[in-house]
Amino acid sequence: NMNKTTILIIILVVLGLANFWVYQSRNSIEDKVIENVFDPENATYMIEGDIITLLNGKAEKEIVPGSASKLEIMTWGQAVIGDLNSDEVNNATLILTYSAGGSGTFYYVVGALQDVQSKKAIGTNAILLGDRIAPQNIYINNGIIIVNYADRKLDEPMSTSPSIGITRNFEIQGTALVEVTLESAKREQACVISGGTIGTSLCCESAEDFPNNCLIGACGCAPANSHEVKTCDCGPDECFDGERCLSAKDMEL
Repeated sequence: NMNKTTILIIILVVLGLANFWVYQSRNSIEDKVIENVFDPENATYMIEGDIITLLNGKAEKEIVPGSASKLEIMTWGQAVIGDLNSDEVNNATLILTYSAGGSGTFYYVVGALQDVQSKKAIGTNAILLGDRIAPQNIYINNGIIIVNYADRKLDEPMSTSPSIGITRNFEIQGTALVEVTLESAKREQACVISGGTIGTSLCCESAEDFPNNCLIGACGCAPANSHEVKTCDCGPDECFDGERCLSAKDMEL
């Protein structure tokens, strides 16, 4: 009986060791696979001067050492895969939310480049989209990142639901993410956000869309020397300076 018991114990020990070895081997293989997978939700990004490393799309950082208040960073939606630097290797872009525990939730766009050798995702700098906006979608077209979202007018409280459609374009230059939205598109969006209405007018040949109509002259040429451009109508006693609608009081400041 003693011999049978001893043999049984030995068998159980051997089986246990075998299972442990298989488990460890499987984990080791999985670790190697994970290390060689391009995953933008497990990468490091630069947000407002902070180096933030995401783990499964999330990160936390103490605002002040020892403080209970923490920065919380999370991915919004899914990462979009595509070539961002013409190297015929898949890269990615995604939107991150950035909250410091208050009422504000700031949205940023980032890029993630794939290291050809390690396959790891190398995060870029983040560019602010806005506070408590309503993201619609993000996609890649011919290497350009296009983000669509809704925002509020400048004079609307944060309790107002975002209703102004915004489109912004970004691209990778070297290893940095930069905005490449056309100047005319920026001015059009600035007009609507600040309460203006898009219209058209005959302005001087040298004038581009959405000229500064706070200054006299841009649209004061003779018809023969004018062409039709988009303009921003800010309403009575207000004008558009190329960036926002201004009242007479604003212009005095």
